[in-house]
Amino acid sequence: MSRKLNFSLRAALMAAATLVVAPAAHAAWSDTKQAPTGFFVPTDAQKYNDPPYWRHADQDWGWTHTGYGGSITTATLNISAFDVDLSSGEIDNIYAYDDGVLVLLGNLDGSNDTYSFTSFVLGSNFYNDIAAGLQVWVDIDTAGAGWQLTLAKSTLAIDGASLPPPDPGVPEPASWAMMLGGFGLVGGALRRRRTTARFA
Repeated sequence: MSRKLNFSLRAALMAAATLVVAPAAHAAWSDTKQAPTGFFVPTDAQKYNDPPYWRHADQDWGWTHTGYGGSITTATLNISAFDVDLSSGEIDNIYAYDDGVLVLLGNLDGSNDTYSFTSFVLGSNFYNDIAAGLQVWVDIDTAGAGWQLTLAKSTLAIDGASLPPPDPGVPEPASWAMMLGGFGLVGGALRRRRTTARFA
């Protein structure tokens, strides 16, 4: 009996030690920003206008993700844009601030005539910036070839958090009046004028 108790006690102690030694699991977390502020499908009359839908080389802009206070094992910045043609010469650079210094993460890429994410792995040097609120910047059409860019979402994903659909989100009902600006919302795909006359 004493032997059996000894064995049970030893087993319990080993299990407790395992629990103490096992690393704590990191919780997946994400923050999604709509670009520029709650994108929606515009009316036909709005489709080929300038900001906020299509932006040119002289209309670059940035945004800030919500700060994350937890521990981080991995982090990615995922930016959804419409029909980015990197292979055809469209170069849209994505930057993030690392301790106040603008660092090039890479170029957007995409699928033809659709919204898709381009993902950038963020090294541990960005973790303190993520905690403070990661600042992101896009430099549109760096080659000056006349391309236009439509962004949909920017998602900061921590420790394998899943991404939302890449298509533009639908604004909350309370936001309709403000964002529609008197125009009716028309369903259908958001189409992008691919180049300006200069590029044609």
